[in-house]
Amino acid sequence: MATFDVEYDLVAIGGGGSGKMAAYIAASEGGLKTALLEKAAETGGSSVFAEGQAAFESSEQKARKVPPTPGMHYPSRAEGYQRYIDYSHKRANPEVVRTQVYETAETIDIMKSLGIVYTDVTIYAYEQPTELNSFHRPEGLGAHMQEVLLQAIKDAGVDIFTSTPARELILENGKIVGVVAEDADGNTIRIGAKAVVLAGGGFGGNLDMVKAHSRFAKNADHIIYMGPESNTGDTINMALAIGADTWELQPLMLVPVAKDKGLTAHINGGGSQPVLWVNKTGQRYYDEHVALSFADAANVIAIQPDGRSYSIMDQDTVEHLIADGSDIGLGDFIPYHVQLSGLQTELDEAIAEGDMAWKSDSIEGLAAQIGLDPAVFKATVDQYNEFAEEGDDPLFFKDAKYLRPVKTAPFYAIEMRAALLVSVGALRVNGAMQVVGKDAEPITGLYAAGMDAGGLFGDTYNLDVPGSANGFAHASGRVAARHAIKAIKG
Repeated sequence: MATFDVEYDLVAIGGGGSGKMAAYIAASEGGLKTALLEKAAETGGSSVFAEGQAAFESSEQKARKVPPTPGMHYPSRAEGYQRYIDYSHKRANPEVVRTQVYETAETIDIMKSLGIVYTDVTIYAYEQPTELNSFHRPEGLGAHMQEVLLQAIKDAGVDIFTSTPARELILENGKIVGVVAEDADGNTIRIGAKAVVLAGGGFGGNLDMVKAHSRFAKNADHIIYMGPESNTGDTINMALAIGADTWELQPLMLVPVAKDKGLTAHINGGGSQPVLWVNKTGQRYYDEHVALSFADAANVIAIQPDGRSYSIMDQDTVEHLIADGSDIGLGDFIPYHVQLSGLQTELDEAIAEGDMAWKSDSIEGLAAQIGLDPAVFKATVDQYNEFAEEGDDPLFFKDAKYLRPVKTAPFYAIEMRAALLVSVGALRVNGAMQVVGKDAEPITGLYAAGMDAGGLFGDTYNLDVPGSANGFAHASGRVAARHAIKAIKG
């Protein structure tokens, strides 16, 4: 029989939204002796970067009655369920999807009881007709939510151990009985636990795992990682080591980004617009209207040669984006129709640096600076300008209102890459967030939440339901904790 240095009822591994919610419910509702282990020096995880969270039939939706966008409505649970299933090409786990659409509404009420104020319930991309109005935007966004939740678990008596990575799960007679961890001084600690919730945030920060599992493995070296450095798949690998099964490890949540720039940079906002996009061949490769969905747009960029794309615009388009505002938004990073007032300055600075933006008075000169074939690139631009003049794109059928010509010198190019925020494929779980083994049976005492729990998505992140990942993080953590409470208390 295993011996331990310290014992708890429940241990949550990972201090993001899912781990903190699991710990909060276990301690405050269940009265369980609870510990939270965080690998990094501070808690937070990917949840601090989230803007809002998805929910269905919530108190906020019911109070508002109708969305701010004319002609739209708030989705029912049934609509949400079907959208996840259909968007995944039937590859999502119906049990997990059902948990998402039934449980996310209560998260809103819990966060409100802790002091969170929701300022808006809407969609993410205002001209994307397939989006559901599921996006609950909290005051202070995800960072404030995590501050509030951190205080809540402290008040509930949860023991929080930062700089304390978990190393191994302890399995005895087919049942989880504890965790091996390492403290800040490098000492090994054996922690007894009647239940363990894995909430490590996925494997986005582990390039080897991205190459091993992702459908973007070929260009993984060209993808820019923008998530927490601590999200390296430790919890997933610990579960795999004891026989856990997986569910679609391949998908990632990607977003287009101007090389080496943050999501709020106006040069990033400009490069993400549905202007002319070409790859290293100097040719168009897609309908740039895909920019309305950042996840889809980044997926497209990530599979281009060397995983890169070039956004091409002329001076008129730059001035349009500055004076009239962005044609499409990137959520709260680049709000819809916001004036990109810093675009010209950021372009000039990047051009001076010389490795991610270029400027020329001629199309051929711009091609030479980027390293494209001048003749091919010139033909591409000429053809695109013809489409813009005619208001018709027979090549990719792009919406005419986004066909802005490239005619007024100087001409600009911005190198765009796919940035990885978090992996969204993970361990196989059932609707109670119990980790399922390769024998298709739950592993007693082991749960996964947030991006350690697979099954909500199919082959990619679903922006038809904005706020999905953050909504799932909190709902899955709570569901896992409540099941553990019942199991422990009999």
